[in-house]
Amino acid sequence: MKSKKKQRSPSPALQKRLAEMEDMAAAKRIQIHYDLLEAAGLRLKGGLCTIRGEYHLFVDKRKSTADIIEFLQDHLTQPLPNNVPELTEDTIS
Repeated sequence: MKSKKKQRSPSPALQKRLAEMEDMAAAKRIQIHYDLLEAAGLRLKGGLCTIRGEYHLFVDKRKSTADIIEFLQDHLTQPLPNNVPELTEDTIS
C-alpha cells in the first residue's frame, strides 16, 4: 500500500507568482488544466494543444508549485506556435 505524503502549502510568494502566470495565460486566451497526466502507467509531461481552435495547456497536478510555475513560464513566455497539435474526438477517446 502506498503512503500518502502530506503536502505543504506553497509560500505566499509562490502562490502569487502562480496566480500571475495563470493571469498571463488567460490574457493569451490559453486555458490551463491541472490533471493527473498518466496513461497506461506512464507519466505524461503535459503541454500545449488546441481543441476546436482554442488553446489548452495541460499541467500534471502532481508537480510542485515551483515546478508548475517553471512549466508555465516556459510555455507562456514564448509566442504561440502555429503548428500546435489539434485534438479531436478521435484522439481524445
